[in-house]
Amino acid sequence: MIRVAEYGFLPKNDAKENSIALQRAIDNGGEIIVDIPGVYNLSEQIEIGDNTTLTFAKGVTLRRVQSVSGVNGNAFINKGAVRGEYNHNITINGLHLDCNGVESADFGVNSRIVGLRAQVAMIYVKNLKITDFECHGLHKKDYAIQISAFHNIYLESLYITGNKDGVHLGWGKKFVIKDGKFRTYDDPIALNAFDYSVSNTHVGWIEDGLIENCTDLDDDSTVGYFCRILGGAWCHWYKGMQVQHSDTVAVNGKTYRVVMNPTDGKLYTSYTAPCHESGVMEYDGINWTVARDNEELNCGCRNVTIKNCRLQKKRSIGISISLNYDTYARSHYPGCTPIPHSNITLDNVTVENDVDILLHSNYPTENVTLKNIDFKASRLRFEATNKTDEIVYPKVNITAANVVFYDNTVCLSPRHPIEITKIPT
Repeated sequence: MIRVAEYGFLPKNDAKENSIALQRAIDNGGEIIVDIPGVYNLSEQIEIGDNTTLTFAKGVTLRRVQSVSGVNGNAFINKGAVRGEYNHNITINGLHLDCNGVESADFGVNSRIVGLRAQVAMIYVKNLKITDFECHGLHKKDYAIQISAFHNIYLESLYITGNKDGVHLGWGKKFVIKDGKFRTYDDPIALNAFDYSVSNTHVGWIEDGLIENCTDLDDDSTVGYFCRILGGAWCHWYKGMQVQHSDTVAVNGKTYRVVMNPTDGKLYTSYTAPCHESGVMEYDGINWTVARDNEELNCGCRNVTIKNCRLQKKRSIGISISLNYDTYARSHYPGCTPIPHSNITLDNVTVENDVDILLHSNYPTENVTLKNIDFKASRLRFEATNKTDEIVYPKVNITAANVVFYDNTVCLSPRHPIEITKIPT
């Protein structure tokens, strides 16, 4: 076991000294412990490699301060993230992080990884575990935890407050988010297989997940949803196609996305297929970033269970399966057919405040299971987007067991039909 105090990581030292000392200790891998209570200032990004367990003892807080270089990185990131190389077997226990007004580096066209915007960022990671995690003071741009290109992650005992997403997942398979408390202005939990190009590092299916014993804490104001679920569909690049910010194409064995100014609503004509290997490159005045090292044409979420969760915050919608169609992102490129989200389960999700709609979807969805739910004054709503009429919505097969419906619980839509099968209890 390595005690980081022996490397000079101490509460009395300045942020630069502590950053260097902590990085030197972590570079050894293995079991690493911060066991002296106190507040540690940290100014530089810390990179974690394979087979590393980093434990912070009770009473330890890390406080971010501005980098001496003038460019803030993420507080923690895995070593292979920038290179697109997988790291394995990373565990972080007891990290209590005070953002202290510091946000990560630019996440746009000039960033190291477009769409990377978190205090703890793990991109290309297998077997990741984060427990007893606290993060407070998130500003309007940074997520607390962002994970993508993952396989088998386990997040337990979380307490996150601030102005942006708590846990933001992109493409990956097998996840658990358990025992979390969230007081975030934006989404506490985001399952964003597709999102704005400056909000996600990848596009791809999110599969086989459990969200359990999580609480959306009450607060004075909010935006977003307790849990947002996003998907997308696009096509192969073709000469002369009209693209906007966040549009996605498959070409030359890779998947690329547009990174432009979303606020002007401008369409660009693409005459040259993107073909670079990584990062961002401009073609015909259009910035393209690599979003996958293979060709993908759709993404979404499937086999996801939300269980024993409490919605204590007043919201218009608690859980949203959303289709975006604005200048920031089009969930589907015109003419493309989204593949439905499927096998979404809500089990004992309780509404403890005014939540108008418990579950809302305007994205193609099928195979929803509801268990142990009393809708009270909340509703269940599946409808078609009013942005486009070209999407064909499948019938949503809903299985309900021990569910209390009321006269106005279910909102019907002719374009997104539903069929409810009630299982006797």
